[in-house]
Amino acid sequence: MAAKTGLLFTLRLVPVIGTMLKRKGIDAAPLLVESGLPLEALRGEITAPLERVQVFMQRAADAFGTDQFGTAVADAMPSGFFGVVEFLLRSAPTLADSLRALCEFASLINPISTMRFVDHGHEGCLHNAVASQRDTAGRHLNEAGLAYIVRQFKATLGTAMPLDRIWFSHARATGAEDIARYFGCPVRFQAPDCGFAVSRAVLDIVPQTSDPLLYKFMHEQARAQLARAGELDIVTHLVRVLETRLRSNKLGADEVARAMAITPRTLQRHLADAGTSFREVLAHVRVRRRAELLVSGMIDGEIAAYLGFSDVRAMRRSLDE
Repeated sequence: MAAKTGLLFTLRLVPVIGTMLKRKGIDAAPLLVESGLPLEALRGEITAPLERVQVFMQRAADAFGTDQFGTAVADAMPSGFFGVVEFLLRSAPTLADSLRALCEFASLINPISTMRFVDHGHEGCLHNAVASQRDTAGRHLNEAGLAYIVRQFKATLGTAMPLDRIWFSHARATGAEDIARYFGCPVRFQAPDCGFAVSRAVLDIVPQTSDPLLYKFMHEQARAQLARAGELDIVTHLVRVLETRLRSNKLGADEVARAMAITPRTLQRHLADAGTSFREVLAHVRVRRRAELLVSGMIDGEIAAYLGFSDVRAMRRSLDE
């Protein structure tokens, strides 16, 4: 039986990080070797266990000598780094449309990321998570990812993107004030996922780069690229199936496996190979959705019913222990 490698992460940042380190006279190659990553990463995209990627990011941050490594990486990333998705976002009719498109095609940026855009009327929230991972992709990757997204929206708006607040799933012992200053808004750590909120007025902004015809064309290109990408990984597939079934209360492993057109045994085996379990993924989905529903104003009793629990006590016992 093959050894577990955990969730696989698609990493494109090594050439960028290698250049950053080279300017300080530091060779990134030994850091890759020490982290168990191939030297091919210096030339482009690799897919590797998330744990090894996180080790590399921390080693690179230590070598670079900053506690704000994620935002430094985002600032060094070249424009167009997200490929077709990035050009789709720039041409969208409104910023809200950009956020929806980002979530729709998030798997083209990284297959294990699950992005959701929630429109609460008075504001919109972008949520990003990695199923079964409490800290999503880890401190440096989390901060780099949101920093680059915000930077791209700044380019489309022609000015800094006004955030109401931003949050991250990871913890931070120091430097929280620097992160808040970088994003220009209040920041929260150890949240259920990563994301940010913007006001209704911001959502309705028409970007200066908006081009409806180009948007339609790029949307078709993104859909074609997504179709060519093949099947979703098992964890991402499971998350999406669970999210559509929360209200139905049909959340047993057997029922969900049938909805995914596989046997329960096959589902459990694939999840074990990915380093997680059905129970962990279901809890992850429920925790994320509960946080979103709380923001929307729903009370605990309504949330418990929405998430498939018999009552509030059962919900708290399952999700808070």
